[in-house]
Amino acid sequence: MLTDSASDKQTVFVIDDDEAVRESIAALVDIRGLPVETFASAEDFLATYSGVEPGCVITDLRIEHGMTGLELQVALRERGYGIPVIVISAYANVATAVQAMHNGAVTLLEKNCSSDELWKAIVEALATDSDRRILLLQQKSLIQRFEQLKTEELVVLQGVINGQLNKVIAKELSISLRTVETRRHNVLDKVGVASLPELVRLYVELEQAIGQPPGPYLMDRANSQQ
Repeated sequence: MLTDSASDKQTVFVIDDDEAVRESIAALVDIRGLPVETFASAEDFLATYSGVEPGCVITDLRIEHGMTGLELQVALRERGYGIPVIVISAYANVATAVQAMHNGAVTLLEKNCSSDELWKAIVEALATDSDRRILLLQQKSLIQRFEQLKTEELVVLQGVINGQLNKVIAKELSISLRTVETRRHNVLDKVGVASLPELVRLYVELEQAIGQPPGPYLMDRANSQQ
């Protein structure tokens, strides 16, 4: 859960092979009361970051040894880590900026940017991180609600989603109309909605959350729990 506990406090992770730059950014963050950790390379950061800690990354575009800032963005994405990234560079050009933004950077800043500019970018990145984590929690809750459904309830759910009337579902499944009504009521109750439009809306949100049609996914989950 998202709480105000120390374990959930956002951290700013600074990656730069220039110690003076690392210390300068760290001081800017520290004076504003936020935890900050510094790393001389992207590899050092990846070796310690689990993907769970909230916060944002500030990375140099060009690092003398090892991964570049752009390569770090790719590595984070490949690992499924959604932490927001701010890229800073003294050598940025249009192509680099486009690639950094394409990789999901919050922004790309010049190394000689003002403290106010950098802090504004950090605030934006941390807000993005908060929104992302809230969405993940909401999606997790939604998935769990649908995963409560039994196999027979899922069959009725699929009929309802397909726009079939109760009597049509009953005939296709060779069960009574009352049984269909009971299972439909159970679906609404477990998912936590009071109407069919709400159920359809959450079903669409579920498909977006899991990235695939919910029917087969939910049926596999239900069968594995039997």
